[in-house]
Amino acid sequence: MSEISNERGFSGREITAAVVFAVLAGVIASTSYFAGVNMSGGAGADGMTAAVAEAPVNGQSLYVSNCVGCHGAEAVGGIGPTLLDTAAWSAADFNGAVLHGQAPGGRTLAPVMPRFAESGFGGETATDEQVEAIHSYVKSLQ
Repeated sequence: MSEISNERGFSGREITAAVVFAVLAGVIASTSYFAGVNMSGGAGADGMTAAVAEAPVNGQSLYVSNCVGCHGAEAVGGIGPTLLDTAAWSAADFNGAVLHGQAPGGRTLAPVMPRFAESGFGGETATDEQVEAIHSYVKSLQ
């Protein structure tokens, strides 16, 4: 007995539809790509650039990468003193200590304390916003 095969090839109409679909998809993709290049500053751009929102400064991350080695994970001290008392300091006092090694009352901090105004955070210039974020994080540990 011979087996009956129900297999058949694609019709000319089906092949034409698939080719037309592939060509249209290619045209849409390339048009979208080149429109994106033009909007992002490529040839023919009208000066339009995408807006990029800056990530908020993360005080905990800054503390972990710059302070935890001396002041401990919970800011209770270690090589350096506890920072829990600094929660009551003004922003100006905290900035002076972190950026310049000057504690309230004109007291100079130990030389081992980095002067972040000079060294920066992660190789970049320290900002008031970063110092404020660290101060807020230390306050949250209370």
